[in-house]
Amino acid sequence: MRIVIAGAGEVGYNIARELSESHEITVIENDEIRYVEVDRLNVEAIRGNAANIEILKKAGVDRADIFVGVTGYDEINLLAGLAAKKLGADKIIVRVSNPEYVTKPIVKNHPIGYDVLLCPQLVLASEIARLITIPGAVDFVSLSGGKVELFEIAIPENSNVAKKRISELNLPEGVIIAAIHRGEDIIVPRGGDLLLPGDRIAVVGKIDKISNLRGVLGEPVVKNVVIFGGGTVGGYVAKLLDKSSLNIKLLDSDEKRCESLCSILRRVKVIIGDATDIDVLEEEEVGKSDVVIATTDSDEKNLLASLLAKNLGAKKAIARVEKGKYVDLFEKVGVDVALSPRKVTYIEVMKQLRMMNVQTLGGIEGGVAVLEYVVNEEKEGKKIVEIDLPDNTIIAAIERGEDIIMPRGETEMKSGDRLFILTLWKNVEKVERVFGA
Repeated sequence: MRIVIAGAGEVGYNIARELSESHEITVIENDEIRYVEVDRLNVEAIRGNAANIEILKKAGVDRADIFVGVTGYDEINLLAGLAAKKLGADKIIVRVSNPEYVTKPIVKNHPIGYDVLLCPQLVLASEIARLITIPGAVDFVSLSGGKVELFEIAIPENSNVAKKRISELNLPEGVIIAAIHRGEDIIVPRGGDLLLPGDRIAVVGKIDKISNLRGVLGEPVVKNVVIFGGGTVGGYVAKLLDKSSLNIKLLDSDEKRCESLCSILRRVKVIIGDATDIDVLEEEEVGKSDVVIATTDSDEKNLLASLLAKNLGAKKAIARVEKGKYVDLFEKVGVDVALSPRKVTYIEVMKQLRMMNVQTLGGIEGGVAVLEYVVNEEKEGKKIVEIDLPDNTIIAAIERGEDIIMPRGETEMKSGDRLFILTLWKNVEKVERVFGA
């Protein structure tokens, strides 16, 4: 497959590196330093403006199966995408940061000609809003067109299920523990396995059943939420939660922005104030929050505000992290969930780049991927034990009609079954080859 990528920033570079061994990759980058870095990969690197027709022609975009626009400039991405389509590229994926260009987080088959137009800030905001509703959740992937969800749930030291065996858990009907992510390993769970503090468990279930996990995990009901920052991410989170029954406060130091949000939001209390001002936090009783969400444009401010809020007594902190390399750092020093818009973009683009018979590809923290595969007639009747899967790869669950099945070695696959497969990112290509995708 021939792929042309415009932009060698964090997202473009990682996509090029990930796919360079199995696809023909060309990267266009205008910045000299980034150009030199990407040129070290096994790709063709071209220095220039991706919106320049001659540069696009030089990159061979007329022969491209996919064009990906992920430079740091929306207008360049949009213009380059249209030009690439006009020149003959088959599929166009474009990232935009300004939500004025999109009506929702991901727009497919845009009338202008883009196959996928995505706004990572809105995708991130949607993910944050969804995580708030699930007890203990630190990441999730929507499966089967949104009918099924796979959540990764952290097990802290004080969890109700820590040091309990899986067989002792009274899981809701239609919800299963599909895998245990422990350190660098993915473990196939058995009834006798103990859940240890620090584990992350992959829980699969129907959307309407997942919410019943609260009783099992002993997580408190979320009532009070504070959002730091009313920009693109924070404002969209507030809009999504404005329809809920939660008590929500939003703090932002920009008076005009707060006035604008007040005219839109009905139930959210908008406050003019600095998220890192301890007096403001105490006055607004941020310490009584069940969840605080730090979404300002500054990584440092998000970290400080999160830690201050937790120090005052807030139970959980979710922070936006612009620099992907900071995600682990944030979580190590006390932030419960750190999410990067760049990581969100990378995952969404990687989903679209999978052109085989893999319906959905999503990422879970720590380099784990979730693949969704529909069993064809050729695989009908085969037992799970007969499939030669790579190490650290498991078939976590099977959706068969209205049922979610936890497969065993002797489980036979049926045509039409939807398999949810967990594996390390480095094994994705191997898994696809196993299933002939």
